[in-house]
Amino acid sequence: MKRRFRRQDDNGAALILVLIVVTVIGISLGALLTFADSGVRTTEALRDQAAATYEADGGIQAAINTIRNSSYNAGPGQSCFGNSNTLSLPNFAGADSAVVTCTADPAKVLIQCPSLSQCNRPGSAVLTLGRIPGEDGVNIQQPNGSAFLVHGGIFSNSNINVVNGSLKTNTAVYARGACSGTITSNPSPASCNYGSTANTLGNDPGYSPAAASVPTYQPLPACTTANSVVTFSPGYYDDAVGLSNMMAGNSSCRHSTWWFKPGVYYFDFHNAGSTRNPLLLAGSDAWTVNDGSLVAGTPTNTAGAVVPTPSVPASIPGACANPINTTNVLNPPPGVQFIFGGDSQFAVKAGTAEICGTYSASKPPVAVYGLTSGSATPTALTGLSTTNVVSPGSFTNATTATLAKIDGQSATWTNTSKGSQTGTVTVSGYAPSAAIPAGSVLTSAQLRVAHGNSAGSVNDNLSVQINPTVGSAINVTVPAYGDNAMHTDSIDVSEGGTGSLASLVHQGAFSGAQLTYSATVKHTGVESLDAIQLDLTYVAPAFRAENGCTTTGPYTGLGNGSTCALVTSVNSPGNQFYIQGTTYAPNAVLDITLNNAAEQIFRFGVVSRSLWVKETGSFTYTGPVIEVPDDSPGFVFSVFLNVYVCPNSPTCTPPPPQTPTTPPLAESARVAFVDADPATPVPSQRQVSILSWSRGY
Repeated sequence: MKRRFRRQDDNGAALILVLIVVTVIGISLGALLTFADSGVRTTEALRDQAAATYEADGGIQAAINTIRNSSYNAGPGQSCFGNSNTLSLPNFAGADSAVVTCTADPAKVLIQCPSLSQCNRPGSAVLTLGRIPGEDGVNIQQPNGSAFLVHGGIFSNSNINVVNGSLKTNTAVYARGACSGTITSNPSPASCNYGSTANTLGNDPGYSPAAASVPTYQPLPACTTANSVVTFSPGYYDDAVGLSNMMAGNSSCRHSTWWFKPGVYYFDFHNAGSTRNPLLLAGSDAWTVNDGSLVAGTPTNTAGAVVPTPSVPASIPGACANPINTTNVLNPPPGVQFIFGGDSQFAVKAGTAEICGTYSASKPPVAVYGLTSGSATPTALTGLSTTNVVSPGSFTNATTATLAKIDGQSATWTNTSKGSQTGTVTVSGYAPSAAIPAGSVLTSAQLRVAHGNSAGSVNDNLSVQINPTVGSAINVTVPAYGDNAMHTDSIDVSEGGTGSLASLVHQGAFSGAQLTYSATVKHTGVESLDAIQLDLTYVAPAFRAENGCTTTGPYTGLGNGSTCALVTSVNSPGNQFYIQGTTYAPNAVLDITLNNAAEQIFRFGVVSRSLWVKETGSFTYTGPVIEVPDDSPGFVFSVFLNVYVCPNSPTCTPPPPQTPTTPPLAESARVAFVDADPATPVPSQRQVSILSWSRGY
């Protein structure tokens, strides 16, 4: 039997392929639907997390704004949010609530200044403002092969002249004029012949002095014991020769520590020139420290701790509280500000000196200040008169009204005897309408006497005795005339500016006087006295802009005639000089020679008309001589803020400490608050700086 076979084709294979495709598509659609469902659920979860994040951010912002608009400064007994350290935010975002906890940060933090106008450090380490032809803005004389180091920017509004060695800074150098010598800067090279006026670093910062008016006059302290602490009180000093003589190696208090207690000092010397006070020894208006140790500010020991008085000899540097090392910005140790006016100068020769400024959260600690404005004007007291007749003596009609003015109304004494007779009248008063301030300089004193005699004789003996309320009497001869007319005599009673009146005016002790008019005659007749008056002119202490040799240019170095430097440090064995604060003298020159140092000389930068610095071969300090700090203690306190979010709840309570329960921590931040015056914050005027931030999820 014959078998029959069916022809084979691919119809069955196509069916299999279809089944495979259907299966793959089904599986893919199932997976896709599963992924879509997971994506929807993930999106919903992320949406919830984003909402919680926004709510946490909002909680932190609400807490920051609450503190910013308060006067909280982490003081004892204070809470961040009024009466509590917890800020509740019910229904903060729809149905969700939040709560923020606050904890004061016990650590002190350094932050950068917000801006130059709100900064407690200068914008440059060196800023010179002078543009006098022929005068260097910066003049550096350094031993060959060595570098003069500066930490911070350098800006000269004229030129920079590196005579020997090199000048090196860690940041930028600008000069509107040319540069000569080797200069290393970052960026390099230095920007010399810099013509742009847009760079505000070259502008005068215009710092104000620490006092708005002249402080109280202070006489020099007693100088009696060698190797002692000689204490100076804040105030106005006018005697450079007296200061220099005290701080010389042969004085009675030689080898002492000259301690200038914290406060404001004004030095306007009157030992020379047209403003010289004859009561002071003639000499230079330059105060020179030529022996001992000058310490200005809050005294500290070698460990940096505050002590009642500095040691003898003082351990310089480190003898006074340095504002850059301040740790208590709420109550910093006070320093000094030395203000110089007129042609007054300060020099450190064989002695040592350290001047410490006062920390501030909003302005540089200016330790040395050269005045840029102000002048002194004379005050004329014309016609000081009697206010009381003490004794009319032989004179009739001797009343206050009669004798107070030169008006033709006279007190009279009639002498009926030909023998020698004396008539007197005594009056008092002559008080200034306002007290004459101590430190004033008497420039003129005139006694005016209006008198006459009916007989007229040049042989009459006429006189006035001036008895100030305190002080020595002044006897004055009054001219006699050979006629019967009335005469008004103006008689100089200033005694060359060294007498009783000048001394009393300088001491601020002239408060009036008693005057006795005496007439001794040998003839009959009528002696008439119309009035006795005093005319006084004085110059009261005043802030005077630097002038004279301190502002004369071009300055070309020490000993160059009519020009001088405001601050000078000369080459002398053992000489050390430190200014722990900013030096601000935009109209004057600083000329410093260094042969010995243990740290920075100018700690908070220099602003001057011109800066001259010379290092000798014996100078071994290898750090920056002038610096401006990268950071300065510029803020008062910070807080830790933790925010918790409670979804779908009308209230929210933070979990107990150290307990990881609901609600979880949503966000935390460390926030600093910057105040112009840390002790008295001004709500809404506080600056905020976020120091750190993290999510809790």
